[in-house]
Parts: sequence; structure tokens; C-alpha cells
Amino acid sequence: MSETSAADKTLLSKMEVINRYFPKQSYRTVNPIFYEKDFPKFFIPGKKRPLYPKDKVEEWIDSHIVYGF
Repeated sequence: MSETSAADKTLLSKMEVINRYFPKQSYRTVNPIFYEKDFPKFFIPGKKRPLYPKDKVEEWIDSHIVYGF
């Protein structure tokens, strides 16, 4: 049985986003970005926590982190 890695997924959990895009940062350092109004989220009906679309997260990081707010 093979597990799907974060590289193959299109929807990532919060920890997968942190581990993939901010690997050497602590959770407390990165967590505030998830509460930005324009940070991309996807809610699945019946689920409590959102998932994050990988392509939109990459665009958001490119436009906000690389070039500044």
C-alpha cells in the first residue's frame, strides 16, 4: 500500500503546508498566515478544518511573502 505524499496532493492540511513551504520555521511563527482574510482555504462539508489548495497557496506565498504585503 503506497501513501500519497504532499507533493502529489492538490489539497493540503495545515501541517503539510507548514512542512512543505516553511520547513525550518516553527508552528507559532507560521500559524498567523492561515488567518489572513485572503489566504486560500477550501471547506469540505461536514469537516471542521479547512484544507488548502496547493496551487493557490503557492500563488499566495509568491505574491505576499516573496514581494511583501
